[in-house]
Amino acid sequence: MGGMSLPAVMERMRAVDAVRAIQRQWVKDTRESVAQGGPFAICNGDECEELFIALGVPVLAINYWNYLILAQGKRERMTELLNEAGYPGDHFFGFALAASLSPADAPWGGLPHPTLICASTRSDMETRVCELWAEREGCDSLVMDFSFPAPPFEPLPQQWWVRLREDWETMLDADRLDYRVAVERDLIGRIEAMTGRSLAGGALAETMARINTQMALWAEAQQLIAQAPRCPVHIRDQISMYQAMWHRGTQRGIDLIRDYRDETAARVVDGVGAYADERFRLYYSVQVPPWHAEIEERYGAVAVCCSYSNVPDLYWRKFDPADPLRALAARHMMLFSWGPERIIDIARRHRCDAAIVVEPSMANGPSEQSRAVEAAGIPYCAIPRPTDDEEVRGIIARFIETRLC
Repeated sequence: MGGMSLPAVMERMRAVDAVRAIQRQWVKDTRESVAQGGPFAICNGDECEELFIALGVPVLAINYWNYLILAQGKRERMTELLNEAGYPGDHFFGFALAASLSPADAPWGGLPHPTLICASTRSDMETRVCELWAEREGCDSLVMDFSFPAPPFEPLPQQWWVRLREDWETMLDADRLDYRVAVERDLIGRIEAMTGRSLAGGALAETMARINTQMALWAEAQQLIAQAPRCPVHIRDQISMYQAMWHRGTQRGIDLIRDYRDETAARVVDGVGAYADERFRLYYSVQVPPWHAEIEERYGAVAVCCSYSNVPDLYWRKFDPADPLRALAARHMMLFSWGPERIIDIARRHRCDAAIVVEPSMANGPSEQSRAVEAAGIPYCAIPRPTDDEEVRGIIARFIETRLC
């Protein structure tokens, strides 16, 4: 492909610009609503947003706010604020707390006063940050047990993600799922008491159905990206569309992803690509690779997918309309599970020439994961951290020159 004269799409997608504008306006509208006495909740991503959405309560995901802080280049300022407050070190998860210490430094004018902050047991850091944040805001806090990083007692079957839509209950420990359902019922009671609203009728089932519609549209877009002769959507824009997940289960979320699917399809029909020079297709293990522009310019090596490229497959769930909470609680317990099988699956679907994976432990020699991916015929490059520095660029450059060129 390198010597061909082909059109390129270098500007951002209209769908991406739309979701960014909507997010900014959503924060402004929520501040105004809270100023008039309305509720507002904060939780970590994929913890319990759907319950707030079904009850009509604005909810923000902490990890989204943290990434927005990074995108605006405020890491140093947030770290300084945390250090000044007596919390030493550089802690990504603490950036949202830092922003609340100095609203003038927060994105888009800062967040409104929350009514409830939910944490989970996925990490001690998360739990403590949420406790401190709630204490500072003078609001209620709640810790949710058994979040999605908690693995089941029994090993997952091979290609578990293929069966996840229909057979999710067979892959979870029944007693732990029962407990998680009870925890989420308690949360519903807390929200109802907090707002005076009631989760009556089929509101949660309707939310779950809209999530499935949204995920089906997103899966169509991702399939178009994977199968197109040239990658039609820059990895930057693929990741940016993840912001539509914060409108999960709403008509707005459906509309945002439908527009993204339609714009992606139009690019495929028009035969355009997101990269001017696409010679080597890369899978990248986290989000937007900071070294991407230089590697593309030097080698025509472009990131066409990442570890989030399978998200639509993981969120869609078959559910009983009479008991949608069980399926939702199960998804909160079992969502992401990385590992060589998923890397191989995503990389193959996107016709990748290699996988670039953040794996600090590779300093001790090849890992089981690297051996499995290599055995599947996919060259594997481990980098020590997801940053743009001379060492990381050098590792990737040597890998491309020795394994791909």
